[in-house]
Amino acid sequence: MRKPLGRGLDALIGNAAAEIETGAEDSGGGQFKMAPIGSIAPGEFQPRINFDKERLAELTLAIQSQGIIEPLIVRRIDAPESDGPRYELIAGERRLRAARAAGLETVPVVVRELDDRAALEMSLVENIVREDLNAVEEGLAFFRLFDHFGLTHDQIAARVGKSRPYVGNSIRLLELPQPILNMIAKGELNAGQARPLLSIESTEAQLSAARRIAAVGISARGAEEMVTANRPRNTKTAVSRAAADANLNALAEGLQRALKRKVRIFKRRGRNPGRIEIDYYDDNDLTAVAEILLGNTRASMRA
Repeated sequence: MRKPLGRGLDALIGNAAAEIETGAEDSGGGQFKMAPIGSIAPGEFQPRINFDKERLAELTLAIQSQGIIEPLIVRRIDAPESDGPRYELIAGERRLRAARAAGLETVPVVVRELDDRAALEMSLVENIVREDLNAVEEGLAFFRLFDHFGLTHDQIAARVGKSRPYVGNSIRLLELPQPILNMIAKGELNAGQARPLLSIESTEAQLSAARRIAAVGISARGAEEMVTANRPRNTKTAVSRAAADANLNALAEGLQRALKRKVRIFKRRGRNPGRIEIDYYDDNDLTAVAEILLGNTRASMRA
């Protein structure tokens, strides 16, 4: 005899199936329906970059056996009437990939009316709840909400159910060199092991420490102790540098608020020149940054 489902799960699946058949609305105002799998385009705001092949293969087998229990979340996109409705995926990338691999022709979806920011937030929250994002993917998604959509760290934290320091630390992790970010994405380092590397000044030293942590399997606490032990002992220099760093950080935050984009200030030792980095999202955003900077320059020249 087949073991019955729990009452809550049984009711959930039963209700979902009924609503998909009737085209009823869900509690969020979306409409349940069956959609041709070919009508669903990948999500522009999908925060996940890496997909585990073994877990995807397991999900494919499960879908071949049981079908898709939880509907995908999509939004309608413009398409010629003769082609029928077209959709953009918001949440359920793994389920969609596995459904394609399983040979399904149609999949259950919930069609929601969402703008770009809401689409990114929903996709991000779903992946965080499922613990499917690595620290780099999570940081990039948080940064996009901050940089592209103008949300503060407090607002992002409220929307994704995390603390403000968690959001800030996730975004700050992106300041590490790309090879270290690649190590995090591959699972060779976790966020706790990598975060202490931010306090190391030279890129070469950061990479060397990261490789040692990964090779030996040093814990996050051990990584902190290792980095602290290798810091310069000159107290006066350290205090002076900390004060300078605090001033630069305050200046960078002020520029970020004015430009609404990520700004980094790098000050080299001695008389060597430093540099300022301003992130931009795409070519249009680069043009917008240039217009802001050139506008400020022209205004000061007129004054």
